[in-house]
This record gives sequence, structure tokens and C-alpha cells, in this order.
Amino acid sequence: MRPVHGMRDADRPILEILDESGLALRATSIRYNLRTRYDTEVAEATLYRRLKVLTYAGVLEKEDDTYYSITELGQRYLDEDLGDEEVAEVSQRLQEGPGN
Repeated sequence: MRPVHGMRDADRPILEILDESGLALRATSIRYNLRTRYDTEVAEATLYRRLKVLTYAGVLEKEDDTYYSITELGQRYLDEDLGDEEVAEVSQRLQEGPGN
């Protein structure tokens, strides 16, 4: 699999937290787990920005306007099972971002 451009250091751990838990979690729970399980400090504003970008890229989905869960595409990203076209699409969406 080609590398997915636009992923930041905390993005994979965010996806792993949601994948391993099998739950939809609030941003505050994700941030807590990043700090306690991955020893990764992420500013609150940065986390919300990354969650928005990851949702726009299709690897996360937002539920009830508060909770985030990993999508099937996000799970396949973690498994390194994306095709070249999917890698290109996710990379493009990560780099362009959702706008305002």
C-alpha cells in the first residue's frame, strides 16, 4: 500500500482507540486515551480539527453531533488494506481538508 499523505502523528492512534474500543466516543474520551494509553498530548483545538479532517476523509464518522466512530474505510486503513485509488482519495481529502 502506498503511504497516505496528510496523516498526522496523532491520527493513527485516534483511529486505533476507536477501532480497539468498538465504541463511538466523545472527543474528550479520545483525548484522555491519547494521553493515558499513547502518551500523546494533543491540544483540544487540534484534536477537534483532526477529528473534523478525519471525518471529511471518510475514515471516521460523527454520530449524534457529539460521538466519533471509525468507518470500514478507517479499519481498512489500519489493516493497510486500501487500494491505490482509495489511498489517493483519502490523501487528497486529508490534504484539502473540509474547509470552514
